[in-house]
Amino acid sequence: MALVGCVRLLMSFRFLLALLCIATSLRSAEPRKPNIVILLADDLRPDGLGALGHPVVKTPNLDPLVSSGFIFRRCYTMGSMIGAVCRPSRTMLLTGQSMFRADNKPSGPTRDEFTFPRAMKEAGYATLHSGKNDNSPKLVTAEFDETYDPGNATAVADKAVKFIGEHAGKQPLFLYIAGHEPHDPQYAPPEFYAQYKPEDVVIPKDFAPYQPFDNGEMIVRDEKTLPWPRTKEMLAKKLARYYASTAYWDSEMGRILDALRKAGEFENTLFVIGGDNGLSLGEHGLLGKQNLYEFGGMHVPCIFSGKGIPKGETRAVAYWMDLFPTVCELVGITKPARVEGLSLAPVIHSEKPKVREFMYNVYRNCERSISDDRWKLIRYPLINKTQLFDLSVDPHEEHDLGADPAKAPKISELMTQLARLQQQYADTYPLTVPNPAPSDWSPTVLTSEDIKDQEEETAVTFGKPPQKKAKKAAQAPKK
Repeated sequence: MALVGCVRLLMSFRFLLALLCIATSLRSAEPRKPNIVILLADDLRPDGLGALGHPVVKTPNLDPLVSSGFIFRRCYTMGSMIGAVCRPSRTMLLTGQSMFRADNKPSGPTRDEFTFPRAMKEAGYATLHSGKNDNSPKLVTAEFDETYDPGNATAVADKAVKFIGEHAGKQPLFLYIAGHEPHDPQYAPPEFYAQYKPEDVVIPKDFAPYQPFDNGEMIVRDEKTLPWPRTKEMLAKKLARYYASTAYWDSEMGRILDALRKAGEFENTLFVIGGDNGLSLGEHGLLGKQNLYEFGGMHVPCIFSGKGIPKGETRAVAYWMDLFPTVCELVGITKPARVEGLSLAPVIHSEKPKVREFMYNVYRNCERSISDDRWKLIRYPLINKTQLFDLSVDPHEEHDLGADPAKAPKISELMTQLARLQQQYADTYPLTVPNPAPSDWSPTVLTSEDIKDQEEETAVTFGKPPQKKAKKAAQAPKK
């Protein structure tokens, strides 16, 4: 009997061992979670890469990902209540919340209150933030396993390459690479500046020496980076530096792609390529991102590429706050309940043509806009001015239809919808003021102090240190 018992025990052990082997085999057969790599430039326009159709800038490292990926041609950051548009943009991206609700707060105690980095950590990802942190939500970026602001694109890539070498293959990677280029002073090593000559750049066809009306933010820092009135010659120099800085950023992002290839992780990676906000660069007589024109402050490039992403593009409107829930759906993670953004996965996989009807944008208390598939309305409450553009035939908004009596019904319709969106997103600022400010603007209103500030900012823009104000030497009293 003892022998029979031993045999039965041995058979039971073998059976359990077989079950364990089968379970282990099944687990090993499960697909690995894809790595997630977000490559976010600073001040990159929606047409700012070669594969997006730019005629001058060369971005050979990212172009293959763009060409094989899914492009959202109308992606935006919702807006900003401060001149540094990048700060709310990056906060919305990392929290999935809209502009008036996104805040620099860490995750709450439950999964429903997680930020983007915390959600990815809880899903088993090794998480890295490498890049700009001075205008990011620091309490959120602190939730990455490692977070650095090491400097220029080379230093940012160094941190990413090191992190890949240490963690690739051990657990899936979540890399948020959000550097400083091509933000002014448009830094690049000399060899990149040498590739872009002012005489080779293309001046925007809607270039103007200055914008003729006061949008409420005419002399913000970005607008002081060139003198008024603008000249094509000075703008060409700025554009050449911008393109050189973009090309430099692309080359360093290429090093990150190469590190993923070397680690055998490139094919198992979901990439997102974009910018935190746009930049006017001479269009409408403006330079910065503190405006709501299509090729101004809020419109950004957005490309999903890599593991599981089909080739294609869409004009469905999207926000950067949609990135968080989109990645969650694409990799099989439940999005936190506090996330307001909408998943774009149904658009990427052709299950829906769009996930929202309107794009709503904000800049401080002085600009609001709304657009649908065709029409774009910009409202300037402080001067009670309204612009209307037909984007289907006028994508760069060169022909304002706001004063056309025949368009009054369309303007009324869009203004009503704009007020509804304000309520939805907790925007309490009025669209009309009882005592509007004068609307006309020209450089003749500038003061001598404005001119001095402009000269200093122009010097910084072209890579020169600001001039220190000379102090008069103290003189000994006369005897």
